[in-house]
Amino acid sequence: MGGHHGREGSARVDPAVQSRPGHRPARQLDRRPARRPACLTRTDAPVPQTAAVVSLFNPDDGVLANAAALLAQVDAVVVVDDGSPRDPARILAELETMGCRVVRLAENSGIAAALNAGITAALTAAAKPDYILTMDQDSLLDAGYVDALLAAAAAAGNAGVPVGMVAPASVRGLPVRRGPVLNGIQLGGEPIQSGLLVPVPVLERLGLFQGTLFIDGVDSEFYLRCEAAGLRTVLAPNAALNHALGSPAAANVFGRDVSVGGRPLNVRTAADWRYYYLFRNRILLARQYGRRFPAWTLKGLLADYRHLAIVTLLAPGRGIRLANAFRGVTDGMRGVSGPRARR
Repeated sequence: MGGHHGREGSARVDPAVQSRPGHRPARQLDRRPARRPACLTRTDAPVPQTAAVVSLFNPDDGVLANAAALLAQVDAVVVVDDGSPRDPARILAELETMGCRVVRLAENSGIAAALNAGITAALTAAAKPDYILTMDQDSLLDAGYVDALLAAAAAAGNAGVPVGMVAPASVRGLPVRRGPVLNGIQLGGEPIQSGLLVPVPVLERLGLFQGTLFIDGVDSEFYLRCEAAGLRTVLAPNAALNHALGSPAAANVFGRDVSVGGRPLNVRTAADWRYYYLFRNRILLARQYGRRFPAWTLKGLLADYRHLAIVTLLAPGRGIRLANAFRGVTDGMRGVSGPRARR
């Protein structure tokens, strides 16, 4: 669930979309007729309303196609520009024309703050949604994605499973953590933030995302908060999301490229600056949740250091990456949170 939004290869401190056959026209927030998901078949059943919240940072024209796909599946879309240094006025104007509600933050405040601003805007609209769908700007949804999540939420509710969030059962490019099956419902482990469906009553009960983390670990913290409250992550069996973390880099040891079976070996790395937040926030979450979730804490710490060892051995940029990770560990031990202080 960051500079900033989880698109790891970008460098930050961290023609308009054409109507397509079958594409539902975009409408203004609160004016879209309600959709009936496939999971609701009774004529007297209430139709759940969904608002998507999309965090933006230096958006380009690609977000227009992604927004069009969203507008075809949800009742409202709120886009939040997180203090982009490159003027996003043209893109934001086009998004507003398409039917999105636009929120602009004065400065880069982090993924949690951006999502929280969008959620607040959605919840104060005339037509209050039942669900919030959190999205990254570069995620493009397949047709039927939202209805699949709504169907999974309804099935879980009917089975007596307390729903904290609903995630896709498949994320192309990433492994999906699976949990046990409860009352016939497939539960999941810790999900990623993009493409995540959260019931509004859960947000009202537990609060919004933890802004002090800024970026990295924001989705993990909310997952742990739900688990502590007895709320479960449900996997939607018929939903898949295209999402990739990090950027591939050619493996190189002592100035020589590494090949396996005659094919170049690539390793996936985050942007150098992200290693500060990855390691700092892992420690902050360990301090906050370690006693309640010791296995999760230990597994996460080991995974992070294993990744750092691999990219230090194989990927260029070792020095700056290690320096950022070390600074993150130091600040995490000191309890430092929020955006990284400049020195």
